[in-house]
Amino acid sequence: MDLLAGLNPQQREAVTFSGGPLLILAGAGSGKTRVITHRIVHLIADTGVRPDQILAVTFTNKAADEMRQRVLDMLPDGRSGNPRLSTFHSLCNRMLRAHAGLLGYTSDFSIYDSTTS
Repeated sequence: MDLLAGLNPQQREAVTFSGGPLLILAGAGSGKTRVITHRIVHLIADTGVRPDQILAVTFTNKAADEMRQRVLDMLPDGRSGNPRLSTFHSLCNRMLRAHAGLLGYTSDFSIYDSTTS
């Protein structure tokens, strides 16, 4: 599979960028999900990055689920583990629960917002 096929020059640059962590900010319909999924697969399949060393964060559950499925569909068989694809809220919740004791709380706390009754 040619991961770069169908990508424009800026998208290709983002997929193959090798300078360290990468933040992608772009408007709706610009191909962010496509670039991120291709980059994750590129890192695992072409550069040897372990899947458990990858974290991709997005805003919505729908986007995280879509990215997760696209990545799993594109990854070669035989890999060990999967990259972490999450929303900001889910990631922060996991981090808070993992380190709740440092803050003087137990990990079974509840999170309320204005829509919680």
